[in-house]
Amino acid sequence: MSLISKEATTTVLVGLVGVVVLRTIVSRMRRPKYPPGPSRLPLIGNLLQLPKEEAWVTYMNWKQKYGDVIYMEVMGSPLVILNTYQACVDLLEKRSDIYSDRPFGIMASQLMGWKNAVTLSPYGEKWRKFRRMCAQTMRKEAVKVFFPIQEREVSRFLGTLLEEPTKFMENFRFTAGRSLLISVYGIHVNGAKDPIIQVAEKAMSYAVFATQPGSFLVDFFPALLHVPKWMPGTGWRKFAEEGKALADEMVEVPFNIALKNIEVQKEGSNEINLTGMCLDRNEDPEVVKWCSGTMFSAGVDTSVASIHAFVLSMLLHPDIQKRVQAEIDLVVGADRLPLLTDRDDLPFTNAVMKELMRWQPVSPFALPHRLIKDDIYNECFIPAGATVMPNTWAVTRDPSLFPNPDKFIPDRYLPMFDKTIPCKPEDLPMDPEKFAFGYGRRICAGMHYADTMLFVTIASLMHSFDIVPALDANGKEIIPEIKFNSSIVREAVDFPVTIKPRSEAHRQLILANA
Repeated sequence: MSLISKEATTTVLVGLVGVVVLRTIVSRMRRPKYPPGPSRLPLIGNLLQLPKEEAWVTYMNWKQKYGDVIYMEVMGSPLVILNTYQACVDLLEKRSDIYSDRPFGIMASQLMGWKNAVTLSPYGEKWRKFRRMCAQTMRKEAVKVFFPIQEREVSRFLGTLLEEPTKFMENFRFTAGRSLLISVYGIHVNGAKDPIIQVAEKAMSYAVFATQPGSFLVDFFPALLHVPKWMPGTGWRKFAEEGKALADEMVEVPFNIALKNIEVQKEGSNEINLTGMCLDRNEDPEVVKWCSGTMFSAGVDTSVASIHAFVLSMLLHPDIQKRVQAEIDLVVGADRLPLLTDRDDLPFTNAVMKELMRWQPVSPFALPHRLIKDDIYNECFIPAGATVMPNTWAVTRDPSLFPNPDKFIPDRYLPMFDKTIPCKPEDLPMDPEKFAFGYGRRICAGMHYADTMLFVTIASLMHSFDIVPALDANGKEIIPEIKFNSSIVREAVDFPVTIKPRSEAHRQLILANA
């Protein structure tokens, strides 16, 4: 009887395994196919096909072969590229309830602690607290309280251009950082060598490197976390420890200074700042700390990259520069600097800024989303856990949205495009703000602050300075190439340029306001 029992049991187990395998095969046969994409190798998938530079250009070009949505796998992890604005809207906005998570990187999120930041926080209750807080303090109307800070700091920046015109980007980096420190914490620093500024710069350099795809094997093989520190090839642990220490210091130090200023009512504590406003509403201090830290750290690099691209655009398009200056002269005059309240009266300047965001986006890939539930799109299967990359570069180069996409044409946003074809506002191209700051529920929380900082900087530069080509040793104009790096925040490669006051009267006005 025991022999029969064992044989019967074995038969039943084999049968059950067969049923499970059969059901799995049938399920996969019935399941819609994945979106088109390049063929995959066993185990590593498409790892060897990941572009090392300008991935957004490569994926845009793949659109011709594979379509709007491209599917890949990297070490068993699904990766989906969205190459059209419609696909981004359909998935990241219309289905935001399942497409709003962030991929969890072992190095950046877990080991370095960036999972606590608004931008990388997992989709859940803590993230909702972040967003609610940001919505109250950084919405379009709310950021108007920061206008005086932004205007004042840009006025100071103009003064540095008189003293050190060749260091314009270095000085603007400090201006962007100082403006954010005041707006977020109420902290005033006097130079780029201030420890708060230096720690933030270093912390962000670690974070950017850690979030670059393929930087660390531990992101693909979490089992490496169990390898002893003394083993060869574990230098990544030291990087993680250094990066976490920098991130913690960047978040803790200015927050504690802001707390102390509030408590003892020191000078500067009465100036409006994000941290104080949130604490006044009895928000969770830990959430406030990371919300403030995210706003401070995330805003500098993108602002710097935008202004760098703007200077390049004006250098290459002197006719457009003259039109911007003429408009500002007419509205603002020569007796004062531009204010953010002038903005509605400067339509061409606004159009130039819109075209800048489209022509050379600082974030050609929006930060990746993560799908939390299996989904079907255009009869194709996208599995839960997929990393979804919105290719904003492909959106900006879509000729159906923006004719002649490689050309810098601010007039495309004006009702009289080319001054010959009248059209209604609804017939104009879409506003680049719809894609420049991300998509869906993960859209940049500080977008309105970044938008106003960029505008007042552009308007002030054009009011007071001429941007002209530098001269070589023979007195010939140097016209730079359009060259950008391949970083997460895409910035122009340094180029020679001359930035000079438009007149002595402009110089005196700058000095009076610096």
